[in-house]
This record gives sequence, C-alpha cells and structure tokens, in this order.
Amino acid sequence: MPPKPASRPSPPIELPAAVPGEAQASRVVAIVITYFPDRKLLAGRLADIRDQVDALVVVDNGSSPCVRESMHAMADMDIHWISLSENLGVAKAQNIGIAWARSRDATHVILFDQDSDPAPNMVARLLSVAGSLAASGVPIAVVAANYVDRSHTRQMPFARFRGGRAEWFGCDCSSDVIEIDTAIASGSLIPLNALDAVGDMREELFIDLVDIEWCLRAIHRGFRIFAVCDAVLGHTLGEPPRMLFGRTVTMHKPLRSYYFYRNAIWLFRQGYIPRSWKLSVAGQMLKRYVVLSTLVSPRLQYLRMMTLGFWHGLRGRYGRLDYSHQ
Repeated sequence: MPPKPASRPSPPIELPAAVPGEAQASRVVAIVITYFPDRKLLAGRLADIRDQVDALVVVDNGSSPCVRESMHAMADMDIHWISLSENLGVAKAQNIGIAWARSRDATHVILFDQDSDPAPNMVARLLSVAGSLAASGVPIAVVAANYVDRSHTRQMPFARFRGGRAEWFGCDCSSDVIEIDTAIASGSLIPLNALDAVGDMREELFIDLVDIEWCLRAIHRGFRIFAVCDAVLGHTLGEPPRMLFGRTVTMHKPLRSYYFYRNAIWLFRQGYIPRSWKLSVAGQMLKRYVVLSTLVSPRLQYLRMMTLGFWHGLRGRYGRLDYSHQ
C-alpha cells in the first residue's frame, strides 16, 4: 500500500543521442508468466506484445490441462510455449524464460504478467532509451515502463531510497526519463549482460518482492534503473480495490500477505538492501498487520497468513508454502 506520489526528488535524466543502428542491433525477447489466465483476454494481450518484440515465450506456471491445451491452440501466433506441470513460483518461471531467451541470442528480455497491456510503442520507447543510456556508458539494470493500474485508473508511484527514508513520486512530464530504485517486473526491459552480472531471480522467494530484491541487488553491484514516462503499461495490481479511510487501496488475497511478510524478513537480513528500504517496508508491515487483521475481510485469514509469514521468515523457511508443515 504505497503512499500517494509526491514531487519528484531529482530532475529527469538528459539523454545522450542514440547510436545509429543501436535498436536494430538489439534482439528483444518477451517473457510472459501465466497462471490460470483468462484465455480470451490473454490472446489479445499476447498479440499486442508479439508485435513489439523479436520473440515471445509464455511460461505457464502449472495451470490446469484444459487451460494449457487451449493456450497451445494459439500456436499460429508465432509464440513459444513452456508448460510447467506445477506452480514453481514466479521467480522460477522467469528464470526458465530467461534461459530460453539466452538460447535464442537475446540482447534484452522484457518481462510481463498475463494481464499486462502495453501501449503500441512501449517496447520501442524502452529500447530507444536503453540504447541512449548504454551509448553514454551507463550500466543499466532495468528500463521500466510507466505503469497505470487499471483498477485505480491512476499512475503507480515510483520510489527511491535515500537518506534513511523512502521517496515516492510520479511523472511530471510525459517525456521524462527518471532514475528510480525499484521497478515491478511487468514492463521491465533488462539487458542480458546485466542478468549475467547480477544473477537470475531468487527462486526461494517464490512470489512477492522477487523484482524488488533483484533491483536492489543490481544497484548494489553498480547498475542503475530508469523509468520512461511515455512508455505506458496498463496493469492490474492485486484484487479489486477497496475504500479505506477515504482512499482507494490495492488489495491482495491473504496468501499473498504470507509471502510478503516472509520474504520481507529475508530481505531485512541481506546486507545489500538499503536501510531506508527496510525502514519503509517495516512501517508498511506494521500498518498492514493492524488494518488487514481488523478492518478487511477475511480478517482472521489475513491475521493468520501475516503471522505465519513472519514466523517462517524468522525460521528461514522459504519456497512454496507447504500446508502440511506449518
């Protein structure tokens, strides 16, 4: 539940001129992670993405056989399909897609969720900015889209962590390119050389904070992250929003609260995670614990999952939640 965006703490980046032919020399592979998707909606989303990239791979994370069969029926869309027999987690599915992209000599991957809705020029805009930054010697980890949460019909704020505190801000001008510290996975263009240097996604986290951890690990290793304000991605975060204290708040199911609390404890223990991020998230955890367990239905399920996640984080139990060993 991030706060409302405030004024941007730093000016936009002045981009150098792109090197002629830079975009043409790039090979972008899109990786879409699915889990029991709306098949009709997915077909339209994949068509929109496929038109913007050199190749597209869908990694289905353990959907039912009938869902997988109907998805493979879309083979005429020139899409590669990888069907996993069970849900192995977002991080594992992304790593499988990244490995496939490496085998196809990709220079960049761009990650998407199954409900991601990119604007027609989104990938080209991200690639253009990435080329300009790379031409000036900037070590790029991510060039991220400007995500608009369709359920809120508003731009989601970006964040930087400086001076012991978190700074949340939005785009002041559609042409701005701004430096940020974290980006959600969907709509993130990542050079393969950054993945080679930083490493793949942490599979033990399974889901939640996987993208945040990778971004902060990349920054710790000297890479930088940028957001492109006119590269727009429609996205839906969580369940339908609810009104709390006069604000529209994004919600997730109780199980997601388990992974958030557990994985946050893991990140708190990592020396490369900024103290300002830890303090900001600790405050969020406290607020969520009070609000979700007292005001949001099903309150007892939220209380149980948050408490269990906190306990498993302390005990170092990671991966997929095993209900038989709680």
